[in-house]
Amino acid sequence: MSTKRAARCSRCGKRLRKGGDNYRFECTIVADFDGYLDMTVANRNWQEITSEIAQSGLSEEELEEQVYFKLNQLLCFDCRQAVMDFLKGKE
Repeated sequence: MSTKRAARCSRCGKRLRKGGDNYRFECTIVADFDGYLDMTVANRNWQEITSEIAQSGLSEEELEEQVYFKLNQLLCFDCRQAVMDFLKGKE
C-alpha cells in the first residue's frame, strides 16, 4: 500500500489528477537596485540601523521577503486561469 499523499492545488486544495491539467507556478520577486545610494542612510551607524529594524516589529522572515521572495506552487486549471487573469490585470 502506498503512503504517498495525492497532490493538491496549493491555492484551492482540489485534488490534482495524474496526467491531468496540472500546472507548476513559480514566482520570484527580488528587490531592484537602481544604482542610487541615499547617503543619509549610508552614513548611519550600525546601532541606529539595528535599533530601527528591532522597532519595525517585523520578523526575520518578513524582513528577508522585502528583499527576496520565491513561491513555487502546484495549481489546478481553474486556479491557473485565476492567477493568469490577475497577472494580466483582468481580475
